[in-house]
Amino acid sequence: MAMTRPSEATAHRTRPSLLRIGLVLILVLYLALATLQSFATRLQWGPDEPAHIIYVRSLAIDGRLPALTHTEADDAYVPGAARSHQAHHPPLYYALAALVWRAFPGRADQMVTYTDVTTGQVHTFSVPGPVRPVRFLSVMLGALTLLFAWATARTVFPDRPAVCLAGVALAAFTPMFTYLNGVIINDSLLIAFFSAAAWQWARILRFGAGRRDILLLGLLVGVAINAKETALGLVPLSAIVLALEPGADSWRRRLLNIASIAGLAVALGGWWYARKWAIFGTPLVYAYFAPLLELPDPHRAQVLSLLPATLFLFTFVPVDVIGARANVGLVAVFFAAGTVLSLVGIALTFSRRRKLGLPRYQVVTLVVWLAAAVVVVGGLLRNVLFVDWRMGTAGGRFLVSVLPMLALVSARGLSVLFGDRRGAKVGLVAACLLLLAMNLYAIWATSAGYQTLWFVPMRP
Repeated sequence: MAMTRPSEATAHRTRPSLLRIGLVLILVLYLALATLQSFATRLQWGPDEPAHIIYVRSLAIDGRLPALTHTEADDAYVPGAARSHQAHHPPLYYALAALVWRAFPGRADQMVTYTDVTTGQVHTFSVPGPVRPVRFLSVMLGALTLLFAWATARTVFPDRPAVCLAGVALAAFTPMFTYLNGVIINDSLLIAFFSAAAWQWARILRFGAGRRDILLLGLLVGVAINAKETALGLVPLSAIVLALEPGADSWRRRLLNIASIAGLAVALGGWWYARKWAIFGTPLVYAYFAPLLELPDPHRAQVLSLLPATLFLFTFVPVDVIGARANVGLVAVFFAAGTVLSLVGIALTFSRRRKLGLPRYQVVTLVVWLAAAVVVVGGLLRNVLFVDWRMGTAGGRFLVSVLPMLALVSARGLSVLFGDRRGAKVGLVAACLLLLAMNLYAIWATSAGYQTLWFVPMRP
């Protein structure tokens, strides 16, 4: 029997009007930043965006999945025979994007013109009209992610409204978050699923898990697997949550709950792996196969030496996009300083948990959020070592799936570091404003490099 839940209305009663105003302001700023970043990023210049567009067009126009290619040179939209090197991804995001595409059938193609600053040549290419509306789908999915992050924060920190607002703002203003949510890419849906799962984990760890909670979590995990294979990490993380939840009266009940989650994940997401097994002879098929372990020793050593920095920076900013215009050293120092301060703060939070009076569910939830980052990094390193070493050069962006959780961890840590009183509020506001400024800097650098926003001058 699930334990009785305290009233969430009582827990969330702290100055609701001010909190709503703060949340709305953050969402408005996020929508403005993500939209600006979307227009600053040249069409078809997002990560593998041409291949993602082919996938969407194939579903929207032909009603079929594209064939898998193993080189970008073979990517092409051919009516009834589309080919994409992103076809190894599950289809849920692309199906949603196809619905948006079909809603704008008569939208005129857009011509993109730019000047190659190295050669002076002028290049022009055509982009299908529905691309821009489909990009806006990603923007809205980012807003949905932030709403789930807010619900999660209010569940875990009901007496810390400043931490809740700061955690959502830190996620919303991170340049990589607004960048990925401004282009056509399945990561935008994946991040929303991770954020929704984090909310359900928080509720279970605080209130216990009833049958409806198990069903909802299983549905979330099972459906998320249809968005991107990274969501497989939600299965072991959900198992950890169910093993630690306070409502189960025995380990037998905990194991049954875990088995239910795994069963729903297989029932809802297993079809994709069965399909790949039937077509390719293995359930784990990727466009490329270039394992790090098969590189020559000097090359492998060079990649390994660069991996920590690239993973770190690409977690926060699209370095390959802004590198030509922005001061990457300044960006690195900013995020390194913020990360160190957050880590010191969270270490203080754990060491002073009794003095701070932290309830068990808060401590366990913070640990689960950090474990989620470890699981995603582990999956990335596995892919770098055994699938494609090139994932490591920009692999930090895959950590954006757990960014809302890490932002909440950071906000709680900073609040303790800054004194957990008025100083904490001032410090959190300052951190959010600095991150907002960094986001605007990234948008400027993107536009200056891509020659997109009319009010940003192009510089040599």
